[in-house]
Amino acid sequence: MDEFTEWTEKLQEAADHLEAAHALLAELQSDLKTAGRKKDMMAIGEAVERLARYGRLFEDIRLSWTENES
Repeated sequence: MDEFTEWTEKLQEAADHLEAAHALLAELQSDLKTAGRKKDMMAIGEAVERLARYGRLFEDIRLSWTENES
């Protein structure tokens, strides 16, 4: 297994964990909204947005590695 493959797999594993955390926190955000906990909902919403950005960043990095490998 070459370095790029190993790095890509590790990055994908991290992205998978981010995706799971994003889904869980998005559900919590929705629950907080339903409960009328606006400040808490907004705080969790910030984390949800950051996780989404990190997920997109990881995808961009992974794609750049696979394009450079070709």
